[in-house]
Amino acid sequence: MRHKLYQFSFSLIAVLLIVIMPISAQDSELATLDPTGINWHEWDDAQLQGINLIISDFNENNEWNVRVNAVALGSSRNIRQRLDNGQANQQLPNLSGALFITDAQRYYLNGTLIPLDTYLNDPTWGFTNDELTDINPNILAMNRVATEPFDNQLLSFPIGISANVMSVNLEMLEELGFDAPPTTLDDLRSIACAASETTKANGEQIKGFPIRLSAQDMYSFIVSQGGTIFDEESLTISFTDEVTIEVLTFFQTLHNDGCAYIPESAFSNTRDFAFGLNPLAVGSSAGVPFIQADIAFRGSGIENWVNTTVPWANDQRTLQLFLRSVAIFDSSPEENLATWLFIKHLANTQSQITWAETAQYQPYTQSGLSGLSSDFLTENPQFDQVRQLMLDEDVRLWVSPSAFGMDTVNDMFRQLIIDVLDGANIEETAQAAELAANEALQAEQALLMESAP
Repeated sequence: MRHKLYQFSFSLIAVLLIVIMPISAQDSELATLDPTGINWHEWDDAQLQGINLIISDFNENNEWNVRVNAVALGSSRNIRQRLDNGQANQQLPNLSGALFITDAQRYYLNGTLIPLDTYLNDPTWGFTNDELTDINPNILAMNRVATEPFDNQLLSFPIGISANVMSVNLEMLEELGFDAPPTTLDDLRSIACAASETTKANGEQIKGFPIRLSAQDMYSFIVSQGGTIFDEESLTISFTDEVTIEVLTFFQTLHNDGCAYIPESAFSNTRDFAFGLNPLAVGSSAGVPFIQADIAFRGSGIENWVNTTVPWANDQRTLQLFLRSVAIFDSSPEENLATWLFIKHLANTQSQITWAETAQYQPYTQSGLSGLSSDFLTENPQFDQVRQLMLDEDVRLWVSPSAFGMDTVNDMFRQLIIDVLDGANIEETAQAAELAANEALQAEQALLMESAP
């Protein structure tokens, strides 16, 4: 399995078995509960290794004798389908991964997902002040939606941070006559066109820049050039922003000139990169283990490569962040509490370090960041490069709009990319897509208010 555009395509089912040690506590509305429950989550390969270590630590050391047993389920799309089917059949898990804030909003409106503030702030089962201080508040805030009917409730809890990055093969760049990753679109064009005119020693053709059919990838380029996609105050979409038109024109021309290509799948761009078949590829920062595995599988011998931002204009250098999260699906009070205990375990310092050093998600706690070993950072320079970007005050951190209905908008923007690369008139097609996207967003917002609990 491979990670999706800002995410990963993995799933597990984990079962929290019945608690055999009762808990007593005071001054808590949850104090009389004994935790028990069922938990689903999602990972594979390096991520599976990391989550198994975290589960093993929880199973061996939690004082309530709660146990987690993990069983692989499938892809992120499959787990969403299982969740949707589970709602109809009343067979939902207590905890699920594969969630972004837009997913959490949908399940909250369906009455199956419960906000976490009661647990977060509970004097018995919640985080202490020191523990809360350790967690990056901006990351927690990404799982809150201020507008009605969500009312700034914490709908899900982060498991780690990734970013949309450009992987650059410095060895190939040097062979092509370039000494650094592209910082402008003109740089990107020069590199991509030079690559597309090159063959390897064995006669294999080097490709240009792989344009994934991904709204999020294109958003990264647009905001890094100073463009906008969404107006938070008016809840309106803009596909005809001047910069957006310029970026779409750039990629249409790049594709028409034979300097760019559409990858066969969402992940073949980074596979081609690992095989030494292109010099640059955009994907998730947490995809490093998969690139490393493909380099080893192909025997391409690529060693000198970096993760950086996409090209930018003026002072608009931007790193788009993605927040993979878990959420509790409502069951018995005991099951809900048990599920929360495992979420707390995911946030402790050792779990954060384990997850970062195996799955290569960036920690969201200060203790996790400071606890990463120097050996790990030295051995995983691409991870540290993203970490340094996140700490760089000159790099703007940006998160894709989370308004209810943005999943539909993103699908429409993806179709716009397809049409543009197929040769459509950009301004006319973007204008039509913008109109349709705003109509769809307004309809979704109306449905949101009708569905409000």
